Amino acid sequence: MPNLFTRALALASLAFALCLAARAQAPAPPADDAATTPRAATNAVADAGDAALEAVRRELREQREEIGRLRAAVAEQTRLLNELLARTQQQGAAGAGAAQVREATYSVDGVAVTGALAPSRQQPTQSGGAAAKNPQTEQPPLEDRVRALEAQSKKSGETLSKLGSVTFSGDVRLRYESFYNQLNALTNATNPAIVGNELSTRQRLRVRARLALSGQIGKRFDWGLRFATGTTPDVTGNNQTLTDFYGRKSFALDQVFVSYKPSSVPGLRLQGGKFATPWLFTELTIDNDLAPEGLNETYSRDFTRAGALKNLTLVAWQLPMLERAPGFVLGSDGRLDAEASRRAGRDLALYGAQARARFELTEHAALTVSAADLNFSGTQFITPAQVFGANLQVPVTLTIPATATTPAQVITTTVNIPRDFLINGSTLGVSVGSTNATNRDGRLSSGYNLVDLIGKLEWTGSKRFPVTALLDFVTNTRVRDVVSPTGRVLENHENNGYWAELQVGKARERGDALFGYTFARIERDAVLSPFNYSDIVQSTDVRAHRFLASYTVDPRVTLSFTAVVSERPNGLLGVFGATPAGSLDRPTVRLQFDTLFRF
Repeated sequence: MPNLFTRALALASLAFALCLAARAQAPAPPADDAATTPRAATNAVADAGDAALEAVRRELREQREEIGRLRAAVAEQTRLLNELLARTQQQGAAGAGAAQVREATYSVDGVAVTGALAPSRQQPTQSGGAAAKNPQTEQPPLEDRVRALEAQSKKSGETLSKLGSVTFSGDVRLRYESFYNQLNALTNATNPAIVGNELSTRQRLRVRARLALSGQIGKRFDWGLRFATGTTPDVTGNNQTLTDFYGRKSFALDQVFVSYKPSSVPGLRLQGGKFATPWLFTELTIDNDLAPEGLNETYSRDFTRAGALKNLTLVAWQLPMLERAPGFVLGSDGRLDAEASRRAGRDLALYGAQARARFELTEHAALTVSAADLNFSGTQFITPAQVFGANLQVPVTLTIPATATTPAQVITTTVNIPRDFLINGSTLGVSVGSTNATNRDGRLSSGYNLVDLIGKLEWTGSKRFPVTALLDFVTNTRVRDVVSPTGRVLENHENNGYWAELQVGKARERGDALFGYTFARIERDAVLSPFNYSDIVQSTDVRAHRFLASYTVDPRVTLSFTAVVSERPNGLLGVFGATPAGSLDRPTVRLQFDTLFRF
């Protein structure tokens, strides 16, 4: 006990000594501030505490505002996620059962937020009963899923025309069209020694509308349908003129086809129905709006190895044009004329094949060459009016006798002869719908087997103004001499056609511009006239210049202007007619202003 007391006393003494030593070393404050030092220290501590408290409050307010913004962003992302998930589930998860959206708490920048998440698949359990993780079915982070679904939503918005496996597309074109310097081939009203009368200028508004549907059946079959405006007999145009006292415009089946691509032969496609022309062509031989019917086979192979050849394509086609009932024609002696009956019942068809190759000459230059044979079978046995005419209009004059109350009346009108009547064996001997040479019996003078050679050079060195140059030459190997109405045989050398085309620019994106020029020279029997370019003054025995300019206002809206100047190099009566000297022969000008809307 004394020992403990002694130790405590010693410690107290040591502490007292230390306090005295520290006081002696510290500088003494000034005499006039000695009384205010404790109060100033207290105020400084209070001010510092208030400042620190205010800073903490400000930081808390900023954190609350940031948390509010994060929660609003997460709520918007959650809404978008649920909306997109519902859409994808309806399209891709039909039949798998209705999925349940679950609530979950997750962290965004350290803030706990509760929201709806995508339904997760039930994971298989391990032997211990715990759910096993499957990396293939585990949900990715929310932000990644939202970004992916936003991209899918944008793509879906751009392709709203797709419904399930069916895709919709089409276009509407509004056209203002005018004609100048049109002539007829009748005796001149002022000078009967010549032919040709100038017709009044023609102005008209036209519209074209097309709606296409396409889809797949399994992995190997494709199908397509297209409906379009246009009159049924006009196979080279889908335009409807705004006329006929606001009558309704026809809208008919323009294409229908099924394609098959066998897996055993990659690159092979078999197609049947009514389809777009499957081979490389120009309007020298086939109009762009023509949709042939029948069968076609295409084999295409790409080459990736070193070398200029990059693609080789082979195409064949079998296209029936006209199926006719069996003919039964009696001769002048009252007996069956077998040859005339055979001709009357002869079916017409187009058979052919094409080989084309694409070469990459340089990084920015490519050359495509093709050779095709188009064999029109049976055309030498027909009258053009039977096959290519529409409803033939024949003028008729009717006299209504006088009655007790009205005088006699003379009425001139027209009678329509249906095309079916013309096809089924009628031999009216009237040539309509064709500018090819005909014999005195009204039948085509020549057969038509066309050898068509095309070369196309493409240069893409300029991204905005690529250049395409094309040459097309066609010759008819079945041309025959012409028998005139007087029985005279006229030599026929009108079997060649030429087409040269140059284009600069493109028409794909907003602001694109395209300029083009085309020259065509088509001799009388170079091609079968009802099927080629229909915007020139006549399909054959013609020389034409076409000028084109277009501007892309929007990827789906294009403005264009086309001018076609057509000339008759052999006069109004043609190469086999005797056109009197001094007859009128002026170039016909056709102007077209188009606004095209695509969807």
